[in-house]
Amino acid sequence: MQERNGGQEGRLRTATDGVVSVYLVATAFLLLLAPGKPAGWRVVPAAHLGVVALIWLARRRESPRSGLFTVLRDWYAVFLMPPLFKEVEFLAGRLGDWRLTAVIQKWDTALFGADWSLELSRSLPWVALSELLHLSYFAYLLLVPAIGARWYLAGRNREFRELVLLVAVTAYVSYLFFVLFPVDSPFYLQPPPGKPFDGYPFYRLVHVISGQGGARGGAFPSAHVSITAVVWLAVLRNERRLAGWLLPVTCGIFFATVYGRFHYVLDVFAGWTLALLVYGSFLLLFREETDRQRGRMDTNKDR
Repeated sequence: MQERNGGQEGRLRTATDGVVSVYLVATAFLLLLAPGKPAGWRVVPAAHLGVVALIWLARRRESPRSGLFTVLRDWYAVFLMPPLFKEVEFLAGRLGDWRLTAVIQKWDTALFGADWSLELSRSLPWVALSELLHLSYFAYLLLVPAIGARWYLAGRNREFRELVLLVAVTAYVSYLFFVLFPVDSPFYLQPPPGKPFDGYPFYRLVHVISGQGGARGGAFPSAHVSITAVVWLAVLRNERRLAGWLLPVTCGIFFATVYGRFHYVLDVFAGWTLALLVYGSFLLLFREETDRQRGRMDTNKDR
C-alpha cells in the first residue's frame, strides 16, 4: 500500500502505533503489579512487550509497496483485536474490580423500568425478527474487514488509515476499561433466550461464536456498539451513499445487543457515548486533515 500523502497518512499511522503500544505496555505493567499471579504469567507481559518492539522496529524498515509484510504492517491493529479481547477475561480476573456489574444492573432497571436484556426478547418472541437481529449481530464481525478492505484495495489510503485509527482507539480504550472495571454480560448471567429461537441458524451461529470468542467482563461499554458506531461515522464522513446502505445493519446491531441478551441497555448508551467522544476527538486532533478533505469535497461539488 503506497502512501501518497506521507505527512497526513504518516500521522494517522503513528497515532495507531501509539495507541496499540500504550495499551500493550499498560496491561503488561498492570499485570506485573497484580497479586496472585498464576503459573506462566510472564508469557503475557513478554508477548505484549515483544509486539510493541516489533511495531517500532517495523517503522524503521523500508516498507515495500506490496507483499505480506505490508499487509501485516497496515492491518496489525485490527488483527490483534480478537486475541486481545479474549485476553480481557484473563486480565480482568486478576486486575479488575467487578463491583460495577451490580451497579450497572441496578441502574439499568431503575432507569428503564425493567431488565430489558431479559424482557425485550420475551416481548417480541418472533423467530424472523430473532434471525434478522442475530444476522446483524454476526455482521459486526465483518464490518471492519469489509469496509477496510474496500478502501485498502481501492488505494484510498487516508480513509483506510482513519478507519484503523478510529477502530483501534475505540477498541483499546474499551479493553482497558474492561480489564480495570469489568462488567459481566447478561450472556453469562442469564439463561439464553431459548425457545422459540433456538435451533435456527443465525441464533445458533452467534451463540457458538459468543461462547467461544467472548470474554467475561467485556460488557460495559458495548464494544459492538462503539466500534459499529465509529465505523459508520467514518463511512458517513468518507462515503455517504455507503453509509445509507449500512444504516439498517448498524441499527440492527444496536438492537440485537439487548435483544439477544448480550448487553444491558446502559451498555448501548455507553458505547454510543464512547464512539462520539473518539470521533469528536479525532476531528479536533486531525483538524488540518479534516479541513483539507472538506476543501476537496467542495471543489468536487463545484465541478
